Amino acid sequence: MLVSGLYDLASDAGVDLAAADELLASFSFGEVQISFAQAARHGISGRSFSVDAGIDQPHRHLSDVLAIIDELALSKRARKWSIAAFDCLATAEAKVHNSSREQVHFHEVGAVDSIVDICMASCLLDLLNPQKVYCSPIPVGSGTVHCEHGEMPVPAPATLELLKGLPSCGFDLLSERATPTGVALLRAWQVDFSSRSAAITKHVGYGMGSNDFKDRGNFLRVQLEELANESECVVELRTMVDDQTGEVIGHALEKLRQQQILEAYLLPVMAKDSRPGFEIVVICDICQQHDVSRLMFELLGTLGIRNTVLERSTLKRSEFVQHGVRHKIRMHSDSEHVIGAKAEFKDVVVESEKSKDYPRQVLDRIKPSDDA
Repeated sequence: MLVSGLYDLASDAGVDLAAADELLASFSFGEVQISFAQAARHGISGRSFSVDAGIDQPHRHLSDVLAIIDELALSKRARKWSIAAFDCLATAEAKVHNSSREQVHFHEVGAVDSIVDICMASCLLDLLNPQKVYCSPIPVGSGTVHCEHGEMPVPAPATLELLKGLPSCGFDLLSERATPTGVALLRAWQVDFSSRSAAITKHVGYGMGSNDFKDRGNFLRVQLEELANESECVVELRTMVDDQTGEVIGHALEKLRQQQILEAYLLPVMAKDSRPGFEIVVICDICQQHDVSRLMFELLGTLGIRNTVLERSTLKRSEFVQHGVRHKIRMHSDSEHVIGAKAEFKDVVVESEKSKDYPRQVLDRIKPSDDA
């Protein structure tokens, strides 16, 4: 449903799907039949996506799956997302089966259809190229589902492991609504589950499920939107530390910044008993709050973290390359008027080493014009 929904959305938005067609052609699984088709559920028109392997697929290790992904016609970002999704799956399966990631045998999720689903969904999202992906709480369904290890309660053990830290909700339909593959993709894409700001819907896609329920439409709706204003909700995490060395705090900031957070910095403070200390401040997406807070506890040994939801105003950003140096452009989201442009200093340093000039001389030479 996710693949077909993204395909329907991309078609509605007029996206060039040549890269998706190339990916389809690069799948070499013998007699496997892969196809998109027009479909409808309860009067709503959209797309369906089917993968018919024809025969039982072998169990695969993570290394086997990654080798397959490495041979596919994927962009760098789509490949990264696909690998990240299977990495999440391997971690969840290893935890559930008390095994190592390398020893995990993928069964259902190692089958051809899951490889195709993950890679095709990542390819389509890459083609749509959104600045951010938002998602409502994940409906998990109810009842039981039959899998490799027999009848299991919904959500299945691997799905439940992947859902840790993510908002989910029940569903009155006796059916599995969230699969390990789908949740792994949401994690790989670092989806934001917070309430987004007001937005203008530009395009809509519908991905149809294989089942046709009597009392409801079985489809997934995907929307391409443009923010109506220049703000978004983020979370600010703060904690004070007065019993750690500068080396420990510096290492903690470095590790936190590796989590693709928005910002991390520290402030000198006077702690209890008039001891000098530091307040560590981290700003991140709301969906990252659980993981980042846990990392702060582990790295800093702090006993408590204060969190505040903030509204952050941002400018539309773009970039161009001039004389081998990237320049970041800032402009309002409702116009193309450039407010400012700034050279990426790391590129400036590289260029200065090539030209034997000082960085300030390179900056003077490549300073962009106001209408660049």
